Amino acid sequence: MRRALLLTTLLAPVLPLAAWAQGAPTQVAAKGEIEEITVTASRTGAAVREVATSVSVVDEKALAEQFSGARNVLEVLDVTVPGLNVSTGSRGACLTKIRGRTVNFQINGVPANQELRPSTCNAAFQVNPFALEQVEVVRGATALYGAGAPGGIVNLITRRAKGDALEVDAVAQTSFNTDHPGGTFRHDLYAGAGQRLGAWDYYFGLGYEDADVGRDPGGDRVGDTAYDALSLNGSIGYEIPEVGRLRLTGTWYQEDPGQEYGPDGAEVDAGVPRPRVIAVRDNPFRGESEDSLYTLALSFEADEVLGHRLFLSAFLQEQEYKQRANFQDANGGADDFFSDDRENGGYGFRSTLARDFDLGGPVLGLQYGADFQSSRVLRLQLDPTNTDRVIGYIAPEVILRTYGLFAQGELSVGDLRLTGGARRELYRGEVGDDAFDPALPRPATPGDLGKSDLWLFNAGAIYDLTDALQLYGGFSQGAELSQLGRAARGVRDPSTITPEPATSDQVEAGIRGGVGDVDLSFAAFYSRSNKASLLQNDPSCAGQSFCPLIPLRAKQRFRGVEATLDWAVSDSLTTGAIATWQKGKVFDEGLGEYIDYSTDQISPFRVTGYVSGTPVDGLDARLQATWIGAADYFSPTEQALGRVNTDSVFLVDLSASYAVGPGAVTLGVTNLLDRRYVNVASQGGGFTEVLEEGRRLSLGYRVRL
Repeated sequence: MRRALLLTTLLAPVLPLAAWAQGAPTQVAAKGEIEEITVTASRTGAAVREVATSVSVVDEKALAEQFSGARNVLEVLDVTVPGLNVSTGSRGACLTKIRGRTVNFQINGVPANQELRPSTCNAAFQVNPFALEQVEVVRGATALYGAGAPGGIVNLITRRAKGDALEVDAVAQTSFNTDHPGGTFRHDLYAGAGQRLGAWDYYFGLGYEDADVGRDPGGDRVGDTAYDALSLNGSIGYEIPEVGRLRLTGTWYQEDPGQEYGPDGAEVDAGVPRPRVIAVRDNPFRGESEDSLYTLALSFEADEVLGHRLFLSAFLQEQEYKQRANFQDANGGADDFFSDDRENGGYGFRSTLARDFDLGGPVLGLQYGADFQSSRVLRLQLDPTNTDRVIGYIAPEVILRTYGLFAQGELSVGDLRLTGGARRELYRGEVGDDAFDPALPRPATPGDLGKSDLWLFNAGAIYDLTDALQLYGGFSQGAELSQLGRAARGVRDPSTITPEPATSDQVEAGIRGGVGDVDLSFAAFYSRSNKASLLQNDPSCAGQSFCPLIPLRAKQRFRGVEATLDWAVSDSLTTGAIATWQKGKVFDEGLGEYIDYSTDQISPFRVTGYVSGTPVDGLDARLQATWIGAADYFSPTEQALGRVNTDSVFLVDLSASYAVGPGAVTLGVTNLLDRRYVNVASQGGGFTEVLEEGRRLSLGYRVRL
């Protein structure tokens, strides 16, 4: 991996921290107007104020500010979107939840989750961060997409052409640990170009990332893996005269892992707060490791088809992951090589017809359509001494086909809008014969799965208090599927496996909009599920270093509040904050009662504040601080069950840009105070408590022509 030859330290003016802050960046609009458009929450494109649910839109400007220092998109969402649990900060232990429940990750609307719906969050890292134009987050269950999004949706939207003039984007950025730079560099390069040419438009981008592993404030390595990655993104559109609009978008990502660092696996001596992080000895087949993803989406919009607006989209995605690991930390520090190959893919289409009916004052809007999706998973365990030989199944080949019909209506009467709808889904699937070998342990007999179906309902209301301020709320249902690939391992009769969705009910109420120069939002929610789709360790492999997870059904309860505030103090100064608080419980069959979730699943009270402005011409600066409160509510009995009380954390970050020539020099500093801390999600999950990275300085130059 290459290193920077020379870096000089830049000094930049810093704004004083005038208030707690860091609001949802796209909530700041002139005079309190809500101007964001969301495709994800509406399927047809609508203003946020027209959607009876909580939505956050992180725009291009906010992404650029955060990526001056942040390493990945989940770190950006940590400080720009309320309602999410705290991210782990690691690409290898993604536990993202929205309001305590599973997230559906999409790339340009293409579902990119793994293991048949429940997500491992890989998709969040499989798009170059500088290729993103917008991130839309639907907070809470939505019936518009069916099973797979009980917590909400994170849709990563890549760039497309904006005008007739040729647009050129270029980014060159490097970062390093300030106290111990050696071996901590990360380099990012991105170049893209696009424009409109009559009825056509195009945009293409190419990105490269080369990342080493950072160090904690004491100079020791943090637990993570070095990597380098190459990526492509593209968009081609065509305006069909008097017919409609056609668009093709695509992404491709290829990652090769480098040196891995992790706990040494040795027993922690009394009085020693945490284990030592070491360079993990490479698996002999480490060179075969890779992580790749491609997505394609073809969409068509027509303004008039039999009196309706028509929206059609077809999509395709394929992921491959070759893991060549050493689980030495679970083996007392001795080598424990493990290899597996994983394939996840899917294709499908969505269709929506929309029409408005004038009822002589009130207006009735209707949407209805049909969806189809086919998902596939195959995960094979390989001989650690010969990766050409399969020795078992973590998940045999399983294919699930989902057929959906939905209808959604909205009635507008003066300042009041009422919404409601229903969705019907049918599930059909099979255990496939790809890599089937009856001589292997626990093979799955090929054949059809059992059949199941699902109804989802939603109802909501939006009331305009003023032209810029709204009350909203309602009821919605979400659903998720168990990990069918793991559930099918060793099954002799596939028809006994029924892909029964785990439904959840959610109610929420909120206020959003503007009052003068202040934009704000507040939402409270409660959700419950009687058969949540969870995972547990397979009891048949107790004591083994690698223990596959198997499905678990249990009752869950979640509640919480979310808030944002943005105040345009002047034309050159903005301040604000976001806040999140959640509590969650799961029913423990052994105890016969509910017990609280830890901070790996839910967010303790946390607030991120910012102050942002332009103190002199050409200079934009932002200072933000995050405080995460302690979660110390677990009883000794709950702690004995693995629940962990967590400590509070306080972090400060800085970003700045200064116009130079055709672009801008950028500066980012994360963990500005060089705090020693353990990630809150890692604490709550009971993972090995190693320190997170100390202060990291990022320097770059960005051009937009």
